[in-house]
Amino acid sequence: MYEQWLEAERQWIGEYCSKIKRKTILRIVPAVLIILTVLFGLIDIANGNTEIKILLENAMGGFMIGVIVCTIYLAIVLPRLSPKRYIKKIEKAVKQIKLSESEKEQLAQEFLSAEKDPKRTISFWINGHGSKDTPARFVCSEHYVMLEGSYPYAIIIKLSDIEEIHTSEEEKSRSIRRGGVITTEYFTLYTIGFYRKDRAERGLSEEEFPDEAMGFFSSEIRDKAAALLGVEESGVYIGGVKRR
Repeated sequence: MYEQWLEAERQWIGEYCSKIKRKTILRIVPAVLIILTVLFGLIDIANGNTEIKILLENAMGGFMIGVIVCTIYLAIVLPRLSPKRYIKKIEKAVKQIKLSESEKEQLAQEFLSAEKDPKRTISFWINGHGSKDTPARFVCSEHYVMLEGSYPYAIIIKLSDIEEIHTSEEEKSRSIRRGGVITTEYFTLYTIGFYRKDRAERGLSEEEFPDEAMGFFSSEIRDKAAALLGVEESGVYIGGVKRR
């Protein structure tokens, strides 16, 4: 069952990877080749050289430079779009919550069921602040919850380890470089924080940062995710977990 779930995850992110690969190969690469070919030809014309043979030679030089640039670009980008890379991130997230083999099977069975149920899965696209049309989803099963597609790519929580759940907001900033000019963008990150039951044993108080947190650019999506967890302003208990 666990391998079946990983395969379902591979197929889910694989659709996005294939889309980006097609866009890169069919749109970005041809655009770069055309721009560099035309640019090198126009440079000669701007310098007053209109001899066809020389124009063609320089245009071909621009094309060859484009081939080199695109080859390097594809060598960097394509490996990053391998579904296997994302599956490794999911397996790392599973490893971090220290599940037994039987618990892994339980997690897989619950997520396979929840991911087909729109009442337990919120699918959305991440846009802005460094992301563009990146698929993501929040999945809430009986014993586990997962946010995938954000950063880090996968966050998985075992609810039986959690004592309290809080919603919050954080003011964030990031630097953007455009044309040699660096600007700062400010935005609000809407979060769901998870506090483990063993915080006191580890010398942590409730006022300190949560053990795990899931971030959303949209307060509406965050609130929908919190509602799936049963988080209310007054705080309620569900399955032995205090959620507020």
